[in-house]
Amino acid sequence: MPGGWTMAALWLPMCGQSWLAAMAGFARMWALTMVPMMLPLAVAPLRRYRATLDGTGRWRPFLLTVAAGLAWAAAWTASGAPLYLVGTAVAQALPGLPALARMMPVMAAAAGVAGAGWHVASWCRRPLHAPRVEPGPPVCAAALLHGVRLGGHCVRRCAGLSVALLAAGIMETGTMVCAIAVVAVESVCLRDR
Repeated sequence: MPGGWTMAALWLPMCGQSWLAAMAGFARMWALTMVPMMLPLAVAPLRRYRATLDGTGRWRPFLLTVAAGLAWAAAWTASGAPLYLVGTAVAQALPGLPALARMMPVMAAAAGVAGAGWHVASWCRRPLHAPRVEPGPPVCAAALLHGVRLGGHCVRRCAGLSVALLAAGIMETGTMVCAIAVVAVESVCLRDR
């Protein structure tokens, strides 16, 4: 690219690959990256959810908590779709806009710093608690809805971290190590707030 930097290949389809297959590959990578990394933040809310189900049988609380956890993971996976659409639009536009392409490393650094700052600032301005479990019968649909709400809450809370990850290069080992450290610190230090 103009300016001497290389654009990540994850935003464009490989030779002979359809856009749909490329998006599916991105979704797979996004899910395999983000779900395990963000899982520590979901453990405490899922434990609280399981505690609300005690007394409803031996296996039922466990299965409903698993259903909520799978819905949480689906919400994280779905959050990658708009990111992919924006990323591909930018990747397609940059070759025709050399002046903008030259500025991308600086813009990526600024986005990364702003995203990380936004995430750290969110610790102070928003409660960490996940959505409340609404009273009602412990049925699978309610568990799935709770998981989707929990996932949406987590995606919104970690939007700054996601921006920082994408700006710094989500497939870079150092970036992932830093993000995992941030999530680990947050899950341990801030879980009781």
